[in-house]
Amino acid sequence: MIQRIQNLYLFLAAICALLTFFLPYAHFYAAQELLAEYAIFGLQNVQSKSEIASGAYAVPAWSIAALTFAVCVLALSLFKKRPVQYRITRLAFLLHLTYVVYLFFAIENLAETHFGEDIRILHHVGFYLPVAALPLCFLAVRGIKKDEALVKSLDRIR
Repeated sequence: MIQRIQNLYLFLAAICALLTFFLPYAHFYAAQELLAEYAIFGLQNVQSKSEIASGAYAVPAWSIAALTFAVCVLALSLFKKRPVQYRITRLAFLLHLTYVVYLFFAIENLAETHFGEDIRILHHVGFYLPVAALPLCFLAVRGIKKDEALVKSLDRIR
C-alpha cells in the first residue's frame, strides 16, 4: 500500500491534518505581550486560561479538520481503485484549500472583533500544516494519474 509514492503523499497529508488538532493556529500579541491563542477549540486568553470565543470559531475549524483527515485516510485506503482514489484525492485538495482560506479569514476576524487595530498576529505551525498538505495532495493526484496512464498503456500493449 505505501510502496506507491502517491500513498506516501496522502499519508503525510493525513498526518498534517491530524496534527492540526494538537497545535495552535495563531497567537495574538499587543505590545510584545501575549494576549490570546487560537487553537482548534476556540480562542483562549493565555493569562487567565479562559475562553474568549468558541462555537462559531471552533466548530467549523474542528469539523473541517476532521473531514480533511477522514478524506485523506479514505483516499489512502482506496489504493486498489485508482479512479475513485483520484476523485477522493482531488476532494481532499479542495478541502485543504477550504481549510486554509477559512483559517485565514477566521484569524483576521478574531483579531478585528476581539482585539482591535493594534494587534499583532503570529501564525503558528497549526496554520501552516494545511498549507503544507496542499502540495502533498497535488503530488498524490499527479502520481495517481501517472499510475492510471501506465495501466492504460499496458492494457493497449496486450
